[in-house]
Amino acid sequence: MAPPNPPTALFVYGTLKRGFPNPWSRRLWSQARYAGEASLPGRLYDLGAYPAFVESGEEGERVHGELALLPDPHLLAELDFYEGSAYTRELRTVELHNGDRVEAWIYIFRAPLGGARPVAGGRWPLE
Repeated sequence: MAPPNPPTALFVYGTLKRGFPNPWSRRLWSQARYAGEASLPGRLYDLGAYPAFVESGEEGERVHGELALLPDPHLLAELDFYEGSAYTRELRTVELHNGDRVEAWIYIFRAPLGGARPVAGGRWPLE
């Protein structure tokens, strides 16, 4: 008998983080296990109601978020619908605060940014 599949990791940095008052965040966290805060190289832009993650080659730029472990990877297809065509879901290495590195899915913004401004410190929502 084959071993069970390990949970699928998903890095979230915006409206899918815990505690956001939208149905998709509630759906995600009703099934996911919180694995801790995490970060990865990149840049975050403020699009108003939500942020956009883009990859960046600038030294020291990091985006901070949360790591969700999904026991059922089928939820990712539903989240793809929520994120829409401006985002693509890709695997990247994220770093947990304890230094562990994990391969996780992340939604990367692939549409024009227009006049969006970078989020200083890589944390959303803005405080």
